Amino acid sequence: MPFVNEFAQHKILGRFTENPEIKKLLENFKEPEYPEDERACGCMIERNQWKPRYVVAIDGSHQELQYDQGFPGAELSFISIATVLIKVEKLIEASSKTTIDPVEFNQVQSSYPLTAVLPSSNMIHVDFPDARSSFRSSWYELLKNTRPADKSETLLETYEALLAWKPTESELQCPLMDLCETKDSFKPDYSKGKCACGKYDVYLTDSLRIHERFTDSNSNGESFGEVMRVLEHLLLVGFLRHMERLCQDSGNWSMFEDTAIVMDGSLAVFGHPAWLSQAIKLELARLNKLVRDKTGKDMLVFGIEKSGRFFDHWCRLDTKSKRDFELERKLAAEEQIDPDEFRVYQPGRIPKQSVMLIDDQYIKKYIVPSESDKPHGKDTYYGRPFLYKTSTGAMIVGISAILSPEQDDRKKASPELFPRLADALDLLDLLVSMRYPNAVIPLIAAHSEAAIPLKMGEKVLDMLAREHVGINNT
Repeated sequence: MPFVNEFAQHKILGRFTENPEIKKLLENFKEPEYPEDERACGCMIERNQWKPRYVVAIDGSHQELQYDQGFPGAELSFISIATVLIKVEKLIEASSKTTIDPVEFNQVQSSYPLTAVLPSSNMIHVDFPDARSSFRSSWYELLKNTRPADKSETLLETYEALLAWKPTESELQCPLMDLCETKDSFKPDYSKGKCACGKYDVYLTDSLRIHERFTDSNSNGESFGEVMRVLEHLLLVGFLRHMERLCQDSGNWSMFEDTAIVMDGSLAVFGHPAWLSQAIKLELARLNKLVRDKTGKDMLVFGIEKSGRFFDHWCRLDTKSKRDFELERKLAAEEQIDPDEFRVYQPGRIPKQSVMLIDDQYIKKYIVPSESDKPHGKDTYYGRPFLYKTSTGAMIVGISAILSPEQDDRKKASPELFPRLADALDLLDLLVSMRYPNAVIPLIAAHSEAAIPLKMGEKVLDMLAREHVGINNT
């Protein structure tokens, strides 16, 4: 990192360009491959002109706040998750009018917000010996006291249901880390809620292992990113389980036929709690089998990735063909064009309402190069990607939930392996936003409910923390 007002010198560039070892290394790299034009344009799917009655959208955000009073480097994490229920008929009705009545438009959606604060670096609860123990307890209590809807089960109960599906091949070590004297010899007793020594509390949420990334020496933004994503996935499953109970009580299962669940981001869990994705996949399969028995249809659950390798790949296919890339390389080699300049030859070359279903071979060859025998995303994703260009030209990367073992065959990519694909495409055409590029209205609504404003948010949250931290210790 440079010092203030220190600038790099140009002579360093010569050390790169004149270094024979660097040239030799570069010569051994492969040129990225580009798919053939006939496959890169996607295909058309027969549609049902389906309109959902409801769309449930889930999105979250988190912000870390430095709290330096008394302990330099002390930090808190504020987390916001929103579950938004969109009434689609009212949305269409309100949007079709020349002028929108704000009162009427407010009836289009209902929001179920979750806001929480968790301790981070050097922020220690009065009842615990260190920051990590304070975090573990607060994380457990958050799930214990949060419900995705009125009269639904808690997120802790949802988590316990998923824990029953947890793979058993890996053994957890004592979550007390450096505190427990017996941590190297004995494993905690989760049934009794105590460490093997009997001195410290343990929690079911320790199985997520998020605390292992937790540190007092740096910011814990990555840990709380995992917390936020786990909360989003638990809310998704918890809401579906709540729908299941409502349908069982009423005997009417039509709710699953006319409701779509949309997650902002991937249907995937990364990092320490990655095992949760496999448990969610099994729980969704259980729920979907029940729904199919009752309605003859699959559930409609999918995520939308707004950025990343899949999104970049899809947008590039829309602007360049394989021939364009080959011509560009030739001209760059002849020094007729700048090789770093991204040139658009045929904007909008993919027809609107085209969908591209990609299998594992395509992903490993053109998007995330790999020669692994294990399918891409097998351990972390409980969904699989499809690429769609809407009727308005928006470029969407959807992640369709895997609801059966047959749909988990990632070597194939036929339409029947993407549950209710035609309905999902109809929904995207119906609810794509004209205000923001490549965005859909439900996720815009969920993001507006969950997003924490950066500068103003930091000031408000800082004032909140300084007015209340330590009050019970005085």
